[in-house]
Amino acid sequence: MTEDFYDLLEISPDASQDEVKEAYREQVRVYHPDVNDDDRAQAQFTAVKTAYDILGDPVERQAYDRLGHEDYVAKRTSGLPSPDVWKSDDGDDEETDGTELNYSESKTKSSSSTTASSGTASASASNRSSTATAGATGSTTGSTATGTAQRTASATGAGTAGGSNPGTAGQTTSSAGETARGTGQSSETDTQVESDSATATGNPIARWWRRQNFSLPLLWLSLFVYVAGLAHFALANESSLRSLWADVRATGADPAGIWTLLSASRHGLETTVGFVQGVEIVTPSLEPTLWYAALAGVVALALAVLLVTRLVRREDTWGAVTIDETIVIALALGATTTLVGGPLLAGAVLMPLLFGVIVRHTRRLPGWTPSYLYVVPVLAPAAGFVAAVAGAASLPVDLATFVLVPLLGGLALPVRATIRKHLGR
Repeated sequence: MTEDFYDLLEISPDASQDEVKEAYREQVRVYHPDVNDDDRAQAQFTAVKTAYDILGDPVERQAYDRLGHEDYVAKRTSGLPSPDVWKSDDGDDEETDGTELNYSESKTKSSSSTTASSGTASASASNRSSTATAGATGSTTGSTATGTAQRTASATGAGTAGGSNPGTAGQTTSSAGETARGTGQSSETDTQVESDSATATGNPIARWWRRQNFSLPLLWLSLFVYVAGLAHFALANESSLRSLWADVRATGADPAGIWTLLSASRHGLETTVGFVQGVEIVTPSLEPTLWYAALAGVVALALAVLLVTRLVRREDTWGAVTIDETIVIALALGATTTLVGGPLLAGAVLMPLLFGVIVRHTRRLPGWTPSYLYVVPVLAPAAGFVAAVAGAASLPVDLATFVLVPLLGGLALPVRATIRKHLGR
């Protein structure tokens, strides 16, 4: 059962405009009337086109995200079909393929005078018109753009299964030029279309993956890794921390006395750089130089694979980093830095990377535009390591750069995003 237009295109709500376009192309390869003459497929194609007209337009997408699916459909379209039409012809509520729907007329006509049968007839007439045009011109591309533009201009609809929560609906206010633009992207040879259709329909894991929103989990994951690193440090320096805590309690609530106590010495605690250098998650079988070179090679290999993938599959080779690419880079960096210096070093590297990429990714989408200031607190551990290498580290500096600032400030973005996700504010 389709919940909304994102689910219909099988993408996550944080998908970029390029990802929306690619998802639309994949759906077209499956449901376009040129490759699938089933009535249900034609209804599903019209629904997919409707979803793309909305999500492919940043302004409309922002309104859709702000209003939510049901309110947007009620205010921006000419009515939802009856829930009965979302069921399959044989009455099987478990059917998940696109089902035939009633169509509603374009907003240029009176929707109150339009019946479901006239809408379906209009779509069928448009289909025959596009076929005639293709026969006269001998151009498959022309048939695709003309026929689809006629059908979308005269009728819109949605197709999915289940008894409730219909996820797509009728008519949008997109112009004929936008319709031609969207359908023109799918002009491919029949052989290519059939091959891509088989790939799209036969890979449910890929479809599931595209529907997931990994941005928020990645933020929390980087924080958890860093907290695990702090716990690792605490366990390694347990006796010194207990002694320091006893001294702090003996000092009482006097801020000046506590500051003097912390500034006087390190109280037996290791420096962060010394701790990271002493971590040995696994015993390397290579010499140190070769070991570090091998770990660097893992990261370089991951970057090379992503670059080759961009060159082969992406039109904009040097475009923005996607969430999928971010996950690959984070896995490579997280694994190698953990082997080098444990979770403390891994968290200190992953937090700025993931926070920075996700903030930039979110700012490119309609809706919320988080500030880059959210990234500043999670840069504090890197500053702490620099201070330790320069010999300027002290216990108060370590406490601020490795504990207070990254934990308190780093929670701001994921907590804010979680509130927006669940409460919408």
